[in-house]
This record gives sequence, structure tokens and C-alpha cells, in this order.
Amino acid sequence: MNLPNWTKQQSNAINARNANILVSAAAGSGKTAVLVERVKQIITDTENPVNVDRLLIVTFTNAAAAEMKSRIASKLEDVIKENPGDLNAVRQMSLLSCAKICTVDSFCLNLVKENFFNLGMNQDFSILDQAELNILSDIALDAVLDRFYAENSSAFLQLTDLLSQPKDDKAFVSAIKKIHNYIYAQPFPIKWLSDMAELYNPNVSLKNSVWYPYLIDQVKSALEYGKSLVLKCTEFLDPADELFEKYSQNLSDDLSIFDKLLASTDNGWDEIILAFKGVSFPRLANKRNYISPVKEEISLRRDIYKSIVNKELPVLFCAMEEDFTEDMKALYPLLRKLCEVIQAYDDELLSIKHERNGYSFSDIEHFAINLLTNVDANGSITKSELAEDLQNNFYEILVDEYQDTNEAQDLIYQMLSNGKNCFMVGDVKQSIYRFRLAMPQIFIEKRNKYDYYDENNHSEHSKIILDKNFRSRENICKYVNYIFSAFMNEKVGEIDYNEDEFLNYGASYTDSDIPSAQVKILNNTKGDAFDNNEAIYIAKTILNKVKSGELVKDGEGYRPIRYGDFAILLRSVKNHIHAYNEVLTSFGIPVIADNSSNLFESNEIKILLSLLRVIDNPMQDIPLLSVMMSPLYGFTAEEMAEIKTENEGSKTNLYTSIVNSKSEKVIAFLEEIDMLGKISVTMAVSAFIRYICEYKSVYAFVNALGNGEQRCRNIAKLIDFAAAFDHSNSVGLTAFMHLIDKVEESESGIDSAVLNPAAENAVSIMSIHHSKGLEFPVVILAGASRRYNLLDLSDKLLLNSALGLGLKMHNEEMLYNYNTIPYAVLKEKNKVALISENLRVLYVALTRAKEQFITFITAEDIASKISSLSVKISDGRISPYLCKNIKSDAEIILLSALTHQNGKKLRDYADIDIKTVAADFPLDIEIIDAVEEIEETEAAERAEADFEMVSEIAQKLSFEYDNLKISSMAAKRTASSLDDSVKGFDYFASGKPAFMNDEGLSPSEKGTAMHSFMQYCDYKRAKDNLEDEISRLQSKAYLTEEQAKSLNREELSALFHSEFAQRMFNSDKLFREFKVSSFVRLSDIEEIDSDEKILVQGISDCVFEENGELVLVDYKTDRVKTEKQLLSMYHNQIAFYKKAVSKALRKNVKEAVLYSFKLGKVCRYK
Repeated sequence: MNLPNWTKQQSNAINARNANILVSAAAGSGKTAVLVERVKQIITDTENPVNVDRLLIVTFTNAAAAEMKSRIASKLEDVIKENPGDLNAVRQMSLLSCAKICTVDSFCLNLVKENFFNLGMNQDFSILDQAELNILSDIALDAVLDRFYAENSSAFLQLTDLLSQPKDDKAFVSAIKKIHNYIYAQPFPIKWLSDMAELYNPNVSLKNSVWYPYLIDQVKSALEYGKSLVLKCTEFLDPADELFEKYSQNLSDDLSIFDKLLASTDNGWDEIILAFKGVSFPRLANKRNYISPVKEEISLRRDIYKSIVNKELPVLFCAMEEDFTEDMKALYPLLRKLCEVIQAYDDELLSIKHERNGYSFSDIEHFAINLLTNVDANGSITKSELAEDLQNNFYEILVDEYQDTNEAQDLIYQMLSNGKNCFMVGDVKQSIYRFRLAMPQIFIEKRNKYDYYDENNHSEHSKIILDKNFRSRENICKYVNYIFSAFMNEKVGEIDYNEDEFLNYGASYTDSDIPSAQVKILNNTKGDAFDNNEAIYIAKTILNKVKSGELVKDGEGYRPIRYGDFAILLRSVKNHIHAYNEVLTSFGIPVIADNSSNLFESNEIKILLSLLRVIDNPMQDIPLLSVMMSPLYGFTAEEMAEIKTENEGSKTNLYTSIVNSKSEKVIAFLEEIDMLGKISVTMAVSAFIRYICEYKSVYAFVNALGNGEQRCRNIAKLIDFAAAFDHSNSVGLTAFMHLIDKVEESESGIDSAVLNPAAENAVSIMSIHHSKGLEFPVVILAGASRRYNLLDLSDKLLLNSALGLGLKMHNEEMLYNYNTIPYAVLKEKNKVALISENLRVLYVALTRAKEQFITFITAEDIASKISSLSVKISDGRISPYLCKNIKSDAEIILLSALTHQNGKKLRDYADIDIKTVAADFPLDIEIIDAVEEIEETEAAERAEADFEMVSEIAQKLSFEYDNLKISSMAAKRTASSLDDSVKGFDYFASGKPAFMNDEGLSPSEKGTAMHSFMQYCDYKRAKDNLEDEISRLQSKAYLTEEQAKSLNREELSALFHSEFAQRMFNSDKLFREFKVSSFVRLSDIEEIDSDEKILVQGISDCVFEENGELVLVDYKTDRVKTEKQLLSMYHNQIAFYKKAVSKALRKNVKEAVLYSFKLGKVCRYK
């Protein structure tokens, strides 16, 4: 077997045993290969092999888990191929399908499902999607806030005033949701929140508070930097200068100010504030008709340190010690009340989730923590009996992307570990998921604490550094090191980018004359033309490279560059990606755009949703107009105007005008909408959308709109969303449209479908976040001049995992909010964290490049930009203190370029001398006049039509698939559809659509209301007091007022007081809304000769256990005359339920019945 040439560090990571190992793996260092090899070595060890199912391998995504499993299988295949008699390798291959290679969410999900009985949950719970979670959270929070408003407590009203806008409490509601989401990254959320509220206890002085050390550190570091600038200015003094003595006195006075201020930091907070109040810097000396040669050098630096003393630090001086205590006295009861609100909201939301039998992955993680831990009265955490058992089962726990772990997840790993069997791999420089509550400090703390691995000196906590980069050219590695050694440090970046963190070249490339590091500056660009101008020059750059035949490495050889070798990376694709997409397409460049926009905002989805709204209720003018004028029906503006005026109906709504129209085209439209409305009640929503797409040839016209693959995948995602709805507790098109409305109102939306960038030869345009884990020969960083998003820092409430909550105070007399010390500290701390994350995002972008990294910078006036940046540089370095004020990627790239030996054309714009730093790689800098460039582009070539391709497409479209009949059949069906062929059209529509029914609900909607009641009601409560139970469900929003009125009380009462109901009440176990699924042979349900199987899914209304056997119950509201007639209608459905339920619960179904509300009796299958 040909083994790879592992480096010493890689070999250590593969072979280290019996210890907690932290592997800090730089970008492109082969960490996945190392992980896979380590697993292979463990499970194929000749002396002590470990079964693969005794390893827990945690990945960040499901795709990564699948790839990991595939790579391990490939390794085992190689072992078996070399030694077919290796029975252990064969055994490991057979066990691989059972191996726990998954995300932490998947692991927790399986753990909870296996132990649901210990949590008081139903086994068949579902995972709620974000849209449904948002709706449930709104319901829960509305109920909780109503209660608190009713209490009318002073603390609650003050809290709402503090966190709300003047007009409404939307900001307060958002703050509650924000806190609730944030605390769930902690293992014990409510306790953490309570502990953080306790930090505001007024009995704790400022000096003993958690915020004081940070305050003092900030003040000292700022003053020390200011003092260093004063000393730097003294180096420019020249005795020959006519202002030498005056400048010397100025700087001496400035130095005295800083010494005095620094001395005050040892005397307490009040003394610091008083010392600053007395500070005044005298004006810099001057002389008429004389300009000192060092004036700019001194005055620019002097402006910086004066700003530190007069503007930046005073932001922290928002309260004296006595004022701090008064603020804490005022805020402490509000924080305790906030804890009450969050606790009540958490309880209410969990209660609703229990009733819906659906949870979020965050809930599942915390259920897992409950299963794995015991917490005593003192808050001490110990392992549960289950955790002890699992600990003995797992030989090792391997965690990939450990830098993105949070506290809750890390506790799970601790509970599963024996204390010396965790193998954690990650790179804190690539931790870019702060918005998902990742906590890179967990990785950093271990990295700082663990010893360097020494195979001869065993330590139970060791770290291994993988610093070899096997992805990129040497000059890419050098460029990365050059930038981040200047900007990334413990103060900003949260890690010191030293030689331990350097990317060391480990790949093999032949020399190239093309610079790996390139900066292209578009000068004289106004704001409105930003994206367009940049996109045009990017397009020309790509075309020039492709036409010139530049060579890129492919495997062990080289080939001409092609479009698929380029990636354009953006900080944020929202509101920007469209311009780049359009411009590149206009140049004939194929593009795959990772448009992470709201699914419901794409044109093809808007048209489909409008059509669904019209089918559900055509009396909505805007959707109706949208559908009629869409490509689906093709009404023109003139035709619509004629319809409105045809019968003097210009003042009526559009639907009335359409109904009264005599136009054949309109009549045909109405007939089709009516036909689609009837069909919609016969099938699941997902199947109905699929039917519309086929019936109206939707895929054909969306492909004609351009970017067809993206549009088709968006439609597929809508169908998937509808399928998830079909398997929820709600049914019908009306309920689905109600869900869509709720999602749109919540403003959370659903992301558009994601395309695979490697799928075709096209330029990939994506966000930097989505590029993580990918690599491209040429990476183009676009939009580098856009400012970092720091809007979170302006919120009224700030959160920090270490420092808790930051709140402002309200001055009732002056009617304004002012910063408290906790708020000021958190704002500074979070600002540094945000800038640190932005640095890491840029690191990820740079390390995606294999051969070239090209930054595009757009500037209105590059001379002015360089002038303002140059003063930040001292002796070729950028101070860590100033790094926290970096505003964009462009500033980082430009500052780095200014100190590079190839940056002369930029240094020429600077007002001061800039010392260069030695760099052993070339940096190509190009400054382009955007106005001249765009004028030249007006005559640029555009793509011409390819008529041969058109002919080829037409030929391929005429192809007919042999199994066309089977291909048109759904691969997944609902149990209720199994009897459609038996029902025929005798029961096609029992009532008119709701919009045509003037007298309340239609019969089918009344039936839906009855089913909803039976789904959510408490059987015993309903028996004791039916009206109270109906009112309860209405108050919980499970029933609308109209549905509640429509319920047939007599029929419901007859059921609950029947002998059969008594059997249910007395049963050993009772399952409601029991979900089942099973594969069924297609020939068993269709008149077709095929061995193909389809997946059938359904929900049985009720199953109860009686003397060790099961009774299956389904409720029916159909209007039938006889029991025989009803039983024949659902024969196939109940037969499927009977088989599937018996299989799921592993018990015999002794009885299967329908309870008919109309007949008032139990109908039994024999």
C-alpha cells in the first residue's frame, strides 16, 4: 500500500493515544485526511483493534459526515484489497453503517429518541423548521406578555419602556427573543441568565464587579499607546528646525499629561475620571511664514492621541462609583423581572412544543444534557448513569471544527468522555460563526492551557500544531502570513498570529510569472456605481485570463484556466450579488450564483404563491392581477384595463370584474382556477404544487427566464417546504397559505436553494461563509471597500458570554437613555469580538485561493483614503490598539500594501514617510480610473447566440423516457391517497370552496375542524366539560372562532360518553397522531406491472394498547348512509396503518376501527 508522506506533526496527530488531544490545523493542512487516517489506524490496529461503532465522530455538517464515512470506507477497501483475508477490516466495513459519524445535532437526536421515556416525551416527535418555530414563539410570547401586562407591575413596565421604541413594544419583543436564543448556547440557559442578572446586585461595588478589570485594562492600554505616539513624535525632532524648542516643549507637556493619567489608574475609578476632566492639550506651536519639515509627522500622530484622551476613553467614563451603585439599584429589579419573563416564555414555548410534539435542535441538545447530567442543589454537575454507560461504550470522541463549539455542546462531550479520550480538531482563525453562537474562546482556552505534544513525555492534555499548507502556492502562504502577522493578535483577533500560526508551504507548484497576490483599485467611483463598475472590471479580468490561456495546476499536471476555476467572494450577497451576476452574464461568462436570498422573494416563487393564493381565495386583487399577467396566463395591461371597464365595474374589485367579463380568455381562466381549486382538496399541498408545475409547464418558462437551475431548485425547495407542512398537524391549502403569511410576517424567511459550485464550468459567486471548506485556483475578493456591519453594537441590550448583559439607563426627567458602565464595557468588548471575527472571515477568504488571490477595492478618492490610513502605521507596523478601529477589508489590504516594498505607488499618496517591511513575495498593485474604464467597456463584446446549441437542445428535449408512466408517479405518498381510486369522484367535493360559501364553513372545513379538535383536545377534559375544552383550544390558537362554533357538540359528546371511549380511557397506553411510514410495492396500489416500491407515510388518529395488543382508531366525518359504505372508502388506508403500526410498536393489532361521527358508532374491519 502506498502510504502518504505524513509530516511529523501529522504523524503525531494520527498516533497519539490515551490523552485529550487538541489539533490546531491551519487552512489546507490536511486535517480531514489526518482524521480519517487516525480512525483507520484505530480500527485496524493489529494488536488492539477497536470497533468503529465504539467511536463517536462529530462533524459540523451532514455533508461532512457523509464525506467522512465515505473516506473511511475507501480506506477499509484499500486494506481489504491488499489483504483479502483481513477479517477485522471486513468486520469494520460491515459495522461502518452503524458507526456514529454525525453532527452533534444528529447524535443528540438519536440519544433523545432512544431515551424519550425518561424525558416524558412521545417517541414520534418531529423537528420543527425555522418558519414554524417563529410562529410558535410568537404565540408563546404573546400569551406570556399578556399575562405580565395584566399584572401591571412597576418593574415590568419600566423594563418595557427601557427596551421599547416610543410607539410600540416590537423592540422589547425582539429583545426577549434575542436573549432567549442567546442563552441556549449555554448548557443551563435559565441559570446562566439568572447568574448574569446577579452581576447587577447593588451590594457589589464597581471595583469588585466583573466589568472593572476590563475598564482598567482598556484605559491603561489606550494611554500606553498614546504615550508611545508622543515618544514617536520626539524621534522626528530636529535641532536644525526653527520650531525645535517649541515642539520639544509641546511634546514634553503632552508626555506629562499621559504620565499623570497613567498614574491615576492606580488610585481608583473616581480619581481616573477626575484626572481626565482636567486635561487640556495646548495647540501645536507654529511660526508665521514657516512650515516645519516635521509638522505633518507630529500633528497627524498628535491628533490620534488627543482623540484617545478627549473622545475615545471618555465613552467609558459614564458613571462615577456612586452613580454606578445607583444605576445598579435601579436596574437590578428590572433584570430580575427580565429573568421572570424569559423563564415564563421558555416554559410556555416548551409547553406548546410538547403539545405540537415538535422541537428545535437546540431543544434536543438540552434534552440530551438533561439525560447526561445530574445537578445537585449547589449547582455541581456530575455524570448521570446513562452518561457513565455511554462513556464506557466510547473508545474515543473525535470532534471536527471544534473552534465552532459552544458551551452546551462542549459539556455534552465532557459528559461522554472518560477524561482522556477527546480528539479535537479545528482552527480558531477560521471560527466565523459568531452569529450561530459559536464560542472560539473554548478552543483558545484549551490551546493556551495544553502542553505541546511530546511522544516521550506523556501528558493527558496535549496540543499539536498542523502548520503545513498543501493547498496553495508558496506566495499565497506568504501573503496570508504577511497580512495576519500585522493585524491578528490577542487584543484583536483573539489569538497571536506568530510562527506557530504561520502557513508553511507544503504543496508542489512549478514557478509562475503571474503574481499570486494582486490588488486592483478602481478609483473615482461614486457610491451608486460601486457594484456595477467593480463587476465590469472583474468580468474583463476573467475574460483576459481565460483568453490568454493562463495555466493552472490540475492533479499532477497543468491545463489552461477555465471559468470554473474562478470564485468571486463577497462579505454579504444580499442586495449585491444580482449586479455581479447580471454583469458577468452580459459578458457571456457562465455563472453559478449562491444567492442566499429569501426564497419567497424570487420571481418564480412569487408567481407560484400568487397562483396558490388565487386558487385558495380569488378575491385578492394583487395576487389575482399578478397571476393573470404572469407568463402562466399572459394577460396584457390592455386586456386587464378592458376587463375592469367592460361592465362599468371600474369601482368594483378585480374578481367581480373578471366574473362579469364576457371574454372567452377570461372565462377559460376562471374555469381553470375552479378546476384547480377542486383538485387542490384531493391531494397534499406538495403534490398539488408539483401537479401545477407539470400542468402549467412552469419549469419550461422559468428556464427561459435565465439561471434556470437556480430557479428549478427554488421550486423544489418550496415543494420540500410544503411536504414538511403535509407531515405536520395542519392540512389543506388554506392552512398552508396561512403558514406562508406567518413566515413572511416574521421577516425570517427561508433561504433560496443552494447550488453546487463544482457542478459545471462556471464562475462561482458566493459569500465568504459559504466558501468555507472549498478551494479555487483563483479567488477574487469583491466589495472589499464595504464597511463591516457593526449594527449590533447600537442595540439597547447587549450580550456577552463572559460579561453578561449590558443595559442603558433611562433619565425620566430629561427623557433620554444613557450608557451604564456594563453597557459601555460590553459595547467595547463586543466591538473587538466583531472586528476579530471580521479578521477571521478575511483569513478564510484568503486561504480559499490555490494560486491567485485578487482583491478589488473601489474608492471615490484613493489619495484621500491613503492619507487617512497612513498615519496608523508606525515603523512599518500597525498598533493593536488601532486594529480595533479597522472598518473594512479594503483598509487591511491597503495598510498591508503600504508597508510592502511593492507599494510605492500607494505610498506616494501618503503625507508622511512610511517604513517598509521586508517581504519575500511580489505584490501586484494596479490603480484604474473607473471613468475611463467604463467608457472603454461600452464597446466591449457581448456573447452571440449559438444556433447550433439551440438545435441540439431541441433534439434533446424530444427524447422520451422508456418508463415515462412510472416516472410521473410520486415516489412518496400519503396513506390517505391509497383509497383515491376506490372513491373515484363520488366524494370529489362535498362542499363549495370557502370563498363562495356565504354561510360559514363548508362541510369539508367543518370536518377539518372536528379533526383538529380530536387532534389537540384532552380526552378526559372533553368528557368532563366539552365547552371548557373547546374554549381552551381556541385560546391556544388550535381552533379559530369559526371552527369552534362549527363543532358538532352532540356528535363529540356521544363519542366521549360511549363504551368505546371508556376502553380508550382505561387502556394501558394511548398514542395520538401516531406517525408511520413504510415501503409499499407499486403494483399493489396501481394497475401497473412493476416491482418498484414507493414510500407511504401517514398519521393514525389514535392507537391504544389493551391487554398487550393494539387497537387502531381513525375518526371520520364523511356523510355516509351505511357502515359498509364507510369501511369500503378507507379499506386500503386502514390496512396500511394496521401493518405499519404493528411493525413500529412490535405488537399485534387485534382490532382496526373507524369511528363515524355522522353514524355515531364504531365501524369495525373484520
